[in-house]
Amino acid sequence: MSDEFNNDIGNKRLYKIAQNISWFLISTLWFNLNFIPLFFFFLFVEPTLANIVWYLIGIIPLGPAIGAMLGSTHQVIENEDFSEPGRDFRKYYRVNLMDSLKIWLPFLVVVYLFSVNINYYLALADNTLFLLGYFFIFLTIVLILYLIPVFLIQTKFSFRYKDLLRLGWYYFFIKMKLTFGNFFVIFILAFLLLVTTEWLLLALPAVLSYLWTLYNYSIVRDVRTNFVKDKE
Repeated sequence: MSDEFNNDIGNKRLYKIAQNISWFLISTLWFNLNFIPLFFFFLFVEPTLANIVWYLIGIIPLGPAIGAMLGSTHQVIENEDFSEPGRDFRKYYRVNLMDSLKIWLPFLVVVYLFSVNINYYLALADNTLFLLGYFFIFLTIVLILYLIPVFLIQTKFSFRYKDLLRLGWYYFFIKMKLTFGNFFVIFILAFLLLVTTEWLLLALPAVLSYLWTLYNYSIVRDVRTNFVKDKE
């Protein structure tokens, strides 16, 4: 009887592990499908600053994909339900589509403007104005770090657009420990991509989403406690 009980427990654990692994793999696959337009531009458009707008167009689908991935990650963290990765991704992609684009499209426009300035000022090697290039790099990093709490809040709660943007800045500063932690994660990830291969990024979306959401989950709890009044 004891052996049968232990075998049953062992089988359930193995099934749970297999289910969790399949969630990460299938969620990553669904996310990576949104890279297809970007791959198309990589194949047919020369990677120059003049063509950067085409690459930004190519990554437009990644905004809703990020929203879908984070929504799916909220689902598994809160309910411990890894059973339907494809269904959850499609559900949150559809639900968050327009709200994600409202965040993502302005971000891409600002990144484009920053990249033009970075290229222009860094080219002025014989002029102290080249330091402005590093200033715009700094602003780009700040913008990316700001986007993390904004996306986390947007995929879990419904706020007016201007309130969402304010909450993003609020948690950017009030949770400075998380902000610095997010910076170091981005720094380490960028370093790994430089010393290995950018293809590594295709293997990590679900893992990064899970770890990032778990690490920043205190933001979600704080919003629920202080800003939604027991109503999501």
